[in-house]
Amino acid sequence: MNKELLGLIFLPAGVISMAAAALWQMYVVMTESYTLNRFKDKQLVWVVSAMFFSFTLAIYILCPNARKKGVLFWLLAIGGVLMYVLARLWLPWKK
Repeated sequence: MNKELLGLIFLPAGVISMAAAALWQMYVVMTESYTLNRFKDKQLVWVVSAMFFSFTLAIYILCPNARKKGVLFWLLAIGGVLMYVLARLWLPWKK
């Protein structure tokens, strides 16, 4: 396969992979946020602040069941970005 054909495949595949990562992240947040109930009121302020400023990292640190699910998120996200960037580099048209 030449790079142009691979770029045409990678461009939509990268976008779809990043969208799947975002959907997976929303699923993890919705299913794992119940574990935050273990924090007391004063601790919860710091937890919510951490989640507001670095949401993805905080959800995987503060919700223990989400850590295993984070592997799929990172694979989809990094793979999607890598495919998208490679497609942009390999395809002949430029802005």
